[in-house]
Amino acid sequence: MLGDAMSSEAPVQVTCEEVPRGNLPDWLTEHLSKQSLGPTGTESGLSGRVMVVYPTEESRKQALAQMPPDRAIDSTLHHTIDSLKSSLVADLRLPRVLNIEGGFEQVLHEACRHEAARLGFPIINPLPDMRWGRGKTAALAALHSYLARESAEAAWDGPGITSFRTVIRQLEKRLGGTHPDMVASRIIAGLDDGVKPFSLLDIDGIVMLDHPPGVPQSYVEIMLSLSRHCPIHQLAHSGNFRLGHHGMLLLDQHPIETQSDLPPWVPPHQPESVDPPASAQRLLLQREEHSFKATIELTRERLESSDSSRIIIVDPAMESNLPRWERGLRALGVPLPPTRQPAHTHSLGHWLIALATTPHGPDAFSLEALRSLALQETIEVFDVPPAHPSNSRITPRADPDMLTELARGEHVLGGPGALSRWLQTIARPPISDRDQFRKESTQWWLLCVADSLKPLLRPEDRAALDDASRLGCHTGEELPRGEPPTSGDDWLLSVLRMADLSSAMESCDGDGATPAAVAQAVLKNLETLRSMQSSLGYEAPETDSDWVDEFAPLVRSSSIQSGASLAAGRVRVLTPAAALGCSADTIVLANLSSSSWDLRAPKLAFLGDEERHSMNLLRPDGPIRDARHQLEHLLLAAPEVVALDPSLDDASPAAAPVREWAAAIDPDDEAPIIPSKVERPVSPRDLRQHEGASLRNMLPSARPPLNPSAVSISIDSELQRDRERRQPSHAEDDGYLAEDSSQHLLSFDRADLTRRAPAEIEPPRSNLRWPVVGGFTVGGKRSPTIDPRPLVPHATGTSVSDSRHGHCEGAEQSVPIWSPSRLHYWLRCPRMGWLSNGLRAEEDELQPEDLDPRTHGELLHNVHHDLICNTLGFGLGAEREFEQGNDATSVALSGISENEMMRTALESLDNRAPWLDRTDAVSTHRLMVLTGMSREEWNQWLADPVPVPPSGRVGTIVMAESEVRHAAPVSLEWSMAEHDDDGIEISVPSNLAEGEELPPLRVRGMIDRVDILPMDQSCQVWLDPEGDSSIAPLRVHGSGWRPRRLVAIRDLKTSESRAAKRRHFDGLLEELQLALYARAWEVSHPGDLVVAAGISLFSHDTEHVLEVSSQYSATNGDIDIGTRTDITASLHRFADEPPSPSSDHFRAWLAQRLAVALRVAAGAAAGRVHPTPSAGVCGYCPVRNICDVRMEGGF
Repeated sequence: MLGDAMSSEAPVQVTCEEVPRGNLPDWLTEHLSKQSLGPTGTESGLSGRVMVVYPTEESRKQALAQMPPDRAIDSTLHHTIDSLKSSLVADLRLPRVLNIEGGFEQVLHEACRHEAARLGFPIINPLPDMRWGRGKTAALAALHSYLARESAEAAWDGPGITSFRTVIRQLEKRLGGTHPDMVASRIIAGLDDGVKPFSLLDIDGIVMLDHPPGVPQSYVEIMLSLSRHCPIHQLAHSGNFRLGHHGMLLLDQHPIETQSDLPPWVPPHQPESVDPPASAQRLLLQREEHSFKATIELTRERLESSDSSRIIIVDPAMESNLPRWERGLRALGVPLPPTRQPAHTHSLGHWLIALATTPHGPDAFSLEALRSLALQETIEVFDVPPAHPSNSRITPRADPDMLTELARGEHVLGGPGALSRWLQTIARPPISDRDQFRKESTQWWLLCVADSLKPLLRPEDRAALDDASRLGCHTGEELPRGEPPTSGDDWLLSVLRMADLSSAMESCDGDGATPAAVAQAVLKNLETLRSMQSSLGYEAPETDSDWVDEFAPLVRSSSIQSGASLAAGRVRVLTPAAALGCSADTIVLANLSSSSWDLRAPKLAFLGDEERHSMNLLRPDGPIRDARHQLEHLLLAAPEVVALDPSLDDASPAAAPVREWAAAIDPDDEAPIIPSKVERPVSPRDLRQHEGASLRNMLPSARPPLNPSAVSISIDSELQRDRERRQPSHAEDDGYLAEDSSQHLLSFDRADLTRRAPAEIEPPRSNLRWPVVGGFTVGGKRSPTIDPRPLVPHATGTSVSDSRHGHCEGAEQSVPIWSPSRLHYWLRCPRMGWLSNGLRAEEDELQPEDLDPRTHGELLHNVHHDLICNTLGFGLGAEREFEQGNDATSVALSGISENEMMRTALESLDNRAPWLDRTDAVSTHRLMVLTGMSREEWNQWLADPVPVPPSGRVGTIVMAESEVRHAAPVSLEWSMAEHDDDGIEISVPSNLAEGEELPPLRVRGMIDRVDILPMDQSCQVWLDPEGDSSIAPLRVHGSGWRPRRLVAIRDLKTSESRAAKRRHFDGLLEELQLALYARAWEVSHPGDLVVAAGISLFSHDTEHVLEVSSQYSATNGDIDIGTRTDITASLHRFADEPPSPSSDHFRAWLAQRLAVALRVAAGAAAGRVHPTPSAGVCGYCPVRNICDVRMEGGF
């Protein structure tokens, strides 16, 4: 029989009695009440002075709270096993129990590291110089703690525990304390010595209430050792012991069944074990998520029905769900007791860790980390240095956009060496005048951040900071600096000193943790750690990663109290384990799914299946036995028990004990189903949802909406989809949508812009009416479309809905100067243009590991420009002058070989992309893609830059110039501001804009490449001196106007996947950039006529594509100016022309695109900010996450 082996010295005194589940037995409650009156004796009528051992702290508190208020309560007679252990530690005069939170973990890890270096853990750490990580210390600590609780540490012969116990004993000796894992064995040894503990001298016996079957073995042995000094009468429940119904037994003995067999010190009573009739009610939920609302509604009803109702909410996942319970109960005016939470969950603790770890790890000084530091307002990162020596506008303040641009342009990624790259990048002079002050301010801020973190920097980062230039990138003045801290501890004190804790405390609401509590907890644990390190003779780290590796876990292990009220309320939220032994008027069992009630046996490092079975550790059925025992108690612990069963939710089936109980009481699942909608919501959010649902169902709400105009927001998406389904799609007899269909269009298929007309349908240029919108023809095919944008769908007539979708006043845009990219946003979707450009509501960018596509494109642009400028001898942004008859008109005709041009391009690449010298994976990959060279080949070429055959994407740029040998570049990156700082005015006559009087717009931008085309087949005539010197008309045909020069406009694009012609057609027919550039050049260069425009695509192969006027191609068809297209020949004509005109289709295309641009600008000025969602638009929209009518699928 269990415990008989211990009876050789002194017999154990244990008796057992079975009692009903639920409340405490009446005889025990009566005895405890009388016992609180004073000492026992014959005159008192009491049997003896009794100590009670409760299963949980919550049950102990409840028992004390239910004592009559006029009685004196001796708390030493009310214990849990844990609190009894603390009392016995004092009785046996054991050294104080060490606090293992916070700093002790660091000391333990350091001691284990020293032991590992001495080969104290030969299996885990077989080499003396092998790194001992914190994970190994944590794994051994967790395993030892479990083995100590199960009294199995002596029998364990697995790796590490023997040496680990030696380490613990050494720490105990040097710190003068007792490790918590050693407390149980020391108490058992002390009790077995035969001296009765002081706190038990006046105790006649101990009544041990029902405990779960999974009580640790060390607790059982403590109670058995205690029974040698003081008899124990254990109260248990009837039922199957193997399944866990019965609970824990100290001894395997038959329970007492008659009053005469009771010990004399136990109050006389007749033993009774019959459970009261079950009254638990099962309610089915459609979703486990509905548990919260249903429970809050039940709680509200019970609190309103009685002023004295006590309610327990049992949630197996209480720890993760506690914030939701707090919010729900706060709406009822019910506070929950304060809880402890990690310090790093508070903003101050979070930013302390974030700031300290900024210089370390794979994301050291990453863009995201620096942007976050620049935007946060919780702590001051550094002391404000003296003012700038020459310009008061420059302050040490970071511009997040500048950080993003620098990281993207220079490909600065976080990690080792990132600080050096940042300092080098930010010290370069600003390229743009608008960046002068903000770049130097950002440079100063970064230097101040690095200075303040100097004791935490790695040695190489400190060296880079010492060598970094302190001169402002714009002014050249030396930037002032503060005095950096000398150690990590000094840095922490300086940061906390700069934190305005008093102001932060004023903003606290009293419910959550305070910043002062965080600072106090961190400093206290740090002070404790330093004290222990001093006692043990350990050298405390002062700088770099060693200090950070110690500080970050210290903050994470620090805990703070949240909540101010210490009073016990009428409502408690407990886990099933914490609720054992408790009772109430109403108990609600919520979140009973198998995912919420996790009944899997835990896993520990180094403890395999063989050890578990041989030593009876971590039994697979252990958690479910405890759960059955807890559930059976809870079902009888209140007059009203409501179990919210999620069995109807296939995604969250009920936990095993709940399923077993449900199968017994309700095998046919006839329990009522709780509706998902709460009839009387409590929280403000639920109230608003309930009233919104009523309005949606055409029912009156109890209260008027806070904002009546917002009532229909929830149906905006459905209304948009409905309107999209109703927009016309079937063509008229001529193969195109009816003329009045434009006001019903909300989107169109972009593929229709380049579609060929079906055989039986006339193309748009030859159709009777123009412009046209394509649709489904009789044969089921779609016809082509002339861009109908900007789409202006008619209003619905519902003012509140229309006002949210652009049909209102107040959103008018005043844009004096447009850019082509800004117009493109408004063209694709007016709401996108308004939110991103008007309100600047775009999301923050996340820096990719790979090279940013914009940086890649800009780099190839610059290499292309440098190749042409260096070969032809003119500057970027300038207009090239060349004499008539000069053969050096293009790069291909310059007489320089392609190998020599490749050398020029590679020199440009090396100058513009210094990050290619790095050895990371991205740089190595991009080097191969751009140059076709390996790292070794690139280094060899840099050492001896000789002409090499073209290869890589840079090589395709070189070779593609031979395909445009007869086009003479006249300007690269030409700025429209060269002509007029206020932009170039673009206008279209009303007869070419379908009779509309469109206001002109001013546009400003940079044209990537402008070529002059020869006027003759022999490529000898480039200028017609007899040509007109006025601005070219949009319709040249029939005007008598004669050009002096013929021009081609090229826009350079980069793509990883798209075909050149596909991208070219998009630039022609979907975008506005080419047309705006072409007309802006004509306006600023009277006498020039643009006869070609197109996209030059830098991809796996570089290809220059041009849409060319058919009149020019007819006379100059054999010259090399690039790949020619004539897609507009069948699509475009001037708006006032009849079908199949003889005018130039290219000029008609130009007029149509310019008219679209003017309409877009006019719509923005009128405040038309309606959405035009489609799969192609929403897939790449920067503000799609805040648009309630976005298209969700198709991308």
